Amino acid sequence: MSFQFGPPPDPDKDGIMECHHYRKNVDAYDVDGGLMDNPQLKHWFVINVCDVILGEDAMYRYSAQTLFEMLQDMSTSHEEYQNMLECKDAQEADELFNPNPLTA
Repeated sequence: MSFQFGPPPDPDKDGIMECHHYRKNVDAYDVDGGLMDNPQLKHWFVINVCDVILGEDAMYRYSAQTLFEMLQDMSTSHEEYQNMLECKDAQEADELFNPNPLTA
C-alpha cells in the first residue's frame, strides 16, 4: 500500500492557487517536519494512517473517540506482546546461562 494523496485540483475550476497549495503539500511529503506546516498533508496523513492500521476508510466509518480507543487498545496489546517477548527472552537467557543441575 502506498501513500494516497488527495485528488489533484482542476486549475480551471479550482484556480491556480489551489494547484500551488496541492503541489506544496505533495512536495512536503518527504521533508522532515513537513506535517507541521502543511495542513492538507496532515489531513492526508491521518487518513492514510487510519487506513493502514484500522482498514480502508476507517476515518470515515468511526468517530474520533472510537478511532482513538482502537489505537490505544492496539498500543496496549503491542506493549503487552513486547513485554511477553522480553520475559521469554530473559527466561531463555537464564536457562542458557544458569542450567538446572537436575535436568543437565
